Amino acid sequence: MFKALQTDFITLHLINDDNLAEVYELFRGFPDSREMQEELFRNYLPRYEKDQRTNFGFYSLLHGELAGMTLLTVDSWEERAGSTGADVFRHMRGRGATPGSKPHLFYLAFELLGLNRVATGCRVSNEASKRSLAKTRGLQFEGIMRESGVNDAGEFEDELLYAILRRDWLQLYDPTEVRVIE
Repeated sequence: MFKALQTDFITLHLINDDNLAEVYELFRGFPDSREMQEELFRNYLPRYEKDQRTNFGFYSLLHGELAGMTLLTVDSWEERAGSTGADVFRHMRGRGATPGSKPHLFYLAFELLGLNRVATGCRVSNEASKRSLAKTRGLQFEGIMRESGVNDAGEFEDELLYAILRRDWLQLYDPTEVRVIE
């Protein structure tokens, strides 16, 4: 399996059991380190279904600086559908780490894994995520999932849902821009 996916300014390093301790240490020393380390264990570890990996978590380097984490989850192999997510250190927000990592995740989903659809979303109150999603070529707004989760205040909140299809990716992205590091 590959170790990283890279473009000119962002490298996504795959999180595996064999590098987990190193990744955990990498996330020390920041004001929001504890939150990020908790997210690492909650959402970014490898997961498998019938010996096939379904969760591809990455730590991201933006111009060589640790920016946060991003992931692709295969929600259904049968329906060839996946979803993405991201967590970025507070001091790295607004620099393009999340929208910049999407070409890597789309390449993984469509080119390497053969998926047909990748969805993502954000809570309606998350202005930063809404801006990030708006910057991502190919994502189309599909609707609102009413009261789909509980926010930090403990209230139910709606989520905005976006997705990109393989055919859209083929028209908008150049697969040769992403380099696979073995």
